[in-house]
Amino acid sequence: MYLTNIMIPKEKCYIANPKDTVESALDKLEHHGIDGLPVVQNGKYIGMVTRYNIFRHYFFKKENVSRDEFVEGALIEEILTLDLYSLNENLVVEESLLNLQDFPIIAVTNDENDFLGVVTRYDVMEQFKSAFGMKQKGVRIAITSVEAEGRIKRLSSIIAKYKLNTISFVTFDETDKMYRRMIIKVAPSSNIKKFIKYLSKNGFKVLDVNEEQ
Repeated sequence: MYLTNIMIPKEKCYIANPKDTVESALDKLEHHGIDGLPVVQNGKYIGMVTRYNIFRHYFFKKENVSRDEFVEGALIEEILTLDLYSLNENLVVEESLLNLQDFPIIAVTNDENDFLGVVTRYDVMEQFKSAFGMKQKGVRIAITSVEAEGRIKRLSSIIAKYKLNTISFVTFDETDKMYRRMIIKVAPSSNIKKFIKYLSKNGFKVLDVNEEQ
């Protein structure tokens, strides 16, 4: 899945212009309860204005003016450090997670730096919750197995054998590359105990079983 599938499109974004005042930016941030305003000029992404970089500029770079004078008189273009850090529209959702560790909101652009929208940390985390089936009731089963061709196919066939409804299926590489860890979440079923018993006797080690509400 690409970022464009989960981003907030530009038509629904609150944005700022370089010629806007700092006061207007703060008003938008406060009124809409958002973490940042993309600064856009002629459709091109210039940077992101946040409370942090506004306050940082005032306290560390201000001239001899009062807070009110600064907020009312300064323009965004005067305080904005050109921050062209953005995510390309062709990036997949998983690759964006590391970028969003440090930024709660990031602009999405194309190769020509046209502003397309924004993606937030919340948006990405919602996708990961969906991938792990965290919003549905079920039984979470953590399994490990020797890394071998056909392991995932084999596990899938066992799930089908016991007629389990799979909510999510995620795999991880173990630290030891000889093993692969798999986490499946299935809907409640009377066959789960039989399924787990069968796994344990057929090349899979069950690490944990947890019923999630």
